[in-house]
Amino acid sequence: MKKIIVLYDAEKADTFESDIKPLLGDAACEFLAFEGQSLDALSEGQKVLLWLGDAALKSLLLIAVRQAWQIGVIPHPDMNRALKLFRGLGTAEEAIAKILSDPDPVTMDLMVCNQQCVLGSVMIGNPEVMMPAALMDENWWCKIKNFFVLLLSFRQTSLVSYQMTTEKEAQVNTAALSMALVYRPGNSEFTKRTIGETEKDEATLNAVIFSPRSIVESLHFLWTKFLPKQVKTQERLPSYLGHIKTASLTVKSSSGLLNISIDGEPFQAEALNAKIEADALQTIGLVLPEKQPLSEQKEAVRVSNLPKGQVVKELVNRPLSWIHHSDPEEVKETFIAIHENAQSSESYKVLMVLSALLATVGLFANATPVIIGAMILAPLMSPIISLSMGVLRQNIELISTSGKTLLVGIGLAMVFGTVLTWLIPLTMITPEIQARLSPNLLDLGVAIFSGVAAAYASARSEVAKSLAGVAIAVALVPPLGVAAIGIGWWDWPIFSGAFLLFLTNLVGIILAAAATFLMMGFSPFHLAKRGLLIASVSVVLVSIPLVLAFNGLVEKQRITTVLQQLVFENIQVKDIRVISNEDYIIAVKLMANRILQTDDIVAVKSKMEKELGHAILLEAQLVVVQ
Repeated sequence: MKKIIVLYDAEKADTFESDIKPLLGDAACEFLAFEGQSLDALSEGQKVLLWLGDAALKSLLLIAVRQAWQIGVIPHPDMNRALKLFRGLGTAEEAIAKILSDPDPVTMDLMVCNQQCVLGSVMIGNPEVMMPAALMDENWWCKIKNFFVLLLSFRQTSLVSYQMTTEKEAQVNTAALSMALVYRPGNSEFTKRTIGETEKDEATLNAVIFSPRSIVESLHFLWTKFLPKQVKTQERLPSYLGHIKTASLTVKSSSGLLNISIDGEPFQAEALNAKIEADALQTIGLVLPEKQPLSEQKEAVRVSNLPKGQVVKELVNRPLSWIHHSDPEEVKETFIAIHENAQSSESYKVLMVLSALLATVGLFANATPVIIGAMILAPLMSPIISLSMGVLRQNIELISTSGKTLLVGIGLAMVFGTVLTWLIPLTMITPEIQARLSPNLLDLGVAIFSGVAAAYASARSEVAKSLAGVAIAVALVPPLGVAAIGIGWWDWPIFSGAFLLFLTNLVGIILAAAATFLMMGFSPFHLAKRGLLIASVSVVLVSIPLVLAFNGLVEKQRITTVLQQLVFENIQVKDIRVISNEDYIIAVKLMANRILQTDDIVAVKSKMEKELGHAILLEAQLVVVQ
């Protein structure tokens, strides 16, 4: 029976003699202090135990493959990356016990890159980005420090063009900031947080490509993948990440030499050639994950979101901008849809008339479901979104077309709403009408959030079904219906209040949608500045009466709160309503078990005035409770 060769770290010979050697007991072993010497004298198929750090292991594993050694690994103080590769080692005593009691070797895959064994990961790209990214599993303060290091480096670095070829000759030409290659995704914190861990081993390498088009996307990566303590991976990758799973990968760059780091050791090369040597290493004493059969393994290339074509040329060798300007080809379908929505059609006009009539009837009937139906039916949102895109890109033709379509819709709603008002013999202001006469900053907030949602839904076909919800939220047609009622009644306060609400919704949506399109890369900032400035000025002008109305709302709330806290002897004050906070006109319901006299009402009024510090006009409804 051959003796077991035990290779141990010569620099830590004393530790080996005192802590490791006694654990081998009476096993027939030959001990050899390893200092980097040649081991050609060892025979093929030799059983070899290794008590070495990562650096020495890297140099020996390829020899072990070539010589068909059966290796057993004993935990070493300088063994870090190898601990993830050789899973389940446990303590030195446990590892040795498994090795001595396990006569049959188990084969495992080995990742090789540019003729070097890879224990953990291979990184390609800017070293200033790679180094902090490799420290994702450090403590919180280290993360914070590296977060700012990465943030600063993103502004100063640029993407590099890469050409990749997989084992099955799939070609990938893209631009990226960095890449990470691993055997198991769990071997690197970066890959584990981006694509998740796998339950079974496969004879494939996993390449994760980090390709942010802007600093905003880089910040999203840092915030969602870098800082959190735990990250829940999703099957769908973000737009700045790609994933290639293949048995071998060749990477080149037209930008020059590649910056490569294998297990933290940096160097440069013209090309990177990485592959998985399937079942190359014979091991003993290891409990390895279940292996996926080769017949069931499939190559996967998930790079559809990465830059390609003309976009690659625009991104390479330029510092990352804050917001990426999308290539027209990438958003061609969105532009086509927006231009089509700007057109006035027969169906658009019919729907505008029907929605206006439906909204007017619902307002008179005080029927909320009917009004909601009119909101959904109205097609006004489409030309408004087209107008916001025209304002953003300073496209005069789009502004003109969508503006005319919008004016046609407004005109039809006002005309038919006014005519219907003349035909309906009612002049009572219903709660639904009243609710649209005093817009304030809250209504502007609704318009802004609705504009963001509408722009996002227009640019993302998968969420376009949410546009109905946006239409309900912002409610463009009911204010026009109330304005038409104001014209029909020849009532300026009703018309002005309702039309101000419509203008609030209109300018709020245009500004918010334009800003959203800008953030999504539909226009460069230098082109969008003028349009955003015009929209912002319009919002500011509309906001002046809204601020005054909002302040009045706050004051009414203050008055109501103060009066609700008052306690009167034998009198209950209910249903406090501030009719006018400027003139302090207050309506209340006074409830008592007797008929209240004038002195009682005067006492209530005096106490209210004392508490408010202001004279009031009190409208009291007297209720006797028996």
